[in-house]
Amino acid sequence: MIAIGSSTDRYLGIVREAPQRPKRPDIQAKYDAASDSVEFQNYWANTDAYDADSANSKGVRTRLVKRSRYEAANNGYADGIAQTHANFLVGMGPTLACKTGSRSLDLRINAEWRKWSKAIQLRRKLWTAAHAKLVDGESFGIVTANPRVSHPVKLDVVPIECDQVTTPYVPYRREGVIDGVTFDEFGNPLTYDILPQHPGSQWAVYYQQPKQVAARYVLHWFAMRRPQQHRGVPECKSTMQVGASSRRWREATVSAAETAASFAALLYTEMPPGDAEPVAPFSTLPIERRMMAALPMGYRAEQMQAQHPNTSYDSFNRAQISEQARPKNMPYNMAACDSSQSNYASGRLDFQPYFAGVDIERADCEDCVLDKLFVQWWREAALVFGFGDPRNPPERSWDWPNHPVADITSEASAVNMRLRNGTTTLRQVYAEAGDDYDSAVEAMASDYGVDVPKMKELLRLAIFNATNQLGSIEQAQVQRENAQTQSATQLAVQQMGATGNA
Repeated sequence: MIAIGSSTDRYLGIVREAPQRPKRPDIQAKYDAASDSVEFQNYWANTDAYDADSANSKGVRTRLVKRSRYEAANNGYADGIAQTHANFLVGMGPTLACKTGSRSLDLRINAEWRKWSKAIQLRRKLWTAAHAKLVDGESFGIVTANPRVSHPVKLDVVPIECDQVTTPYVPYRREGVIDGVTFDEFGNPLTYDILPQHPGSQWAVYYQQPKQVAARYVLHWFAMRRPQQHRGVPECKSTMQVGASSRRWREATVSAAETAASFAALLYTEMPPGDAEPVAPFSTLPIERRMMAALPMGYRAEQMQAQHPNTSYDSFNRAQISEQARPKNMPYNMAACDSSQSNYASGRLDFQPYFAGVDIERADCEDCVLDKLFVQWWREAALVFGFGDPRNPPERSWDWPNHPVADITSEASAVNMRLRNGTTTLRQVYAEAGDDYDSAVEAMASDYGVDVPKMKELLRLAIFNATNQLGSIEQAQVQRENAQTQSATQLAVQQMGATGNA
């Protein structure tokens, strides 16, 4: 209680109570997804608070990988999605573009890398890695010496499956150690535990002692979805069960059609019992082709119709395919190889998210695979060919195949417009197409019988149409001068007329 009042009240000892303010109720803001209602208890029953490596434990990854491979082997759409994605991601393989500052040295390095890549079938191994990354969640490759490589650089990449990268007995409560990987306090992988044989191979024994391989010799490519994640899981894990429901729906549709087709005709009657001619229930009678038959009195024959689920099968199947391909941002017309319901504008718009995802994966491939591989290759190639310091690899970039377009004419017009208004260059255009600009100019100069500077001048004239532009400028200048002369003459005439009138 708080005493308030005037000085007289305080002198007389009168105490007055302060008015009580109404109590403000406690604010209880909440999220529907955070509530523990009975309705959603079962739905959120499997949630956990594990970190990335614990959530992707060996048991979880093993089960997901086996089921993902089974789905890709038995679901045509899942198999097609994985193959199509690898085709768009890798294509004909990236091209090396070194940037040492010496054009002749760059050409030598690029040429030897191209020969070596062909000798070890690098493009094929990259395609396999991209396919395994989607189906298994991660792909591995070991950089090792191979004396049978038909190139002076005896370096090779041996792809292995994720099952082979494992630790039979993970040390208990030892920091920096998970199944198959040992890393430092910063999360950098130090070594990988790799079994001599695949656990499911016919040569594998019950217990294998893994070999520790330094991280710089291991090419590990996976999608890092969470911080401090060191192993990958199948990328379509969220839609893996969609294929099973699709197959069940298909079998139900086929069974309904087969059941309807198995009955040539059914006899129906609406007459009261005893009035129609007696017929044994579920009795059958063979029917011959091209014959007329008399039905029992009071009966009519009708054919069974398969009303379920034929009416909604197409829409359901389309929704299932779209959901299966959604984790990779792949549009329906690509996942189903069916563009019958798409036009050019909608198809091109649907491809934009997918192509953005492909570009991101290519950048990850450069960081996790190509750059690491080039560093090891440079150590050997610099010594074999005398390119430079083996410990100091040059700057480089990777030119990937361009994304295909449906309307080549519209795409060429857009590129031509960008070249003319200066928003792009020929070097960028060639890089987007996976080609080297300098090599292309040299080839064109050789074909047209001119030197490289003259070829570049011809290209400049072809892009900016310099001759016509100069002619247009001169013509516009003449027109402006004529207009100024005509205006001056008219003004003089008007002034003379005004003087005469005065």
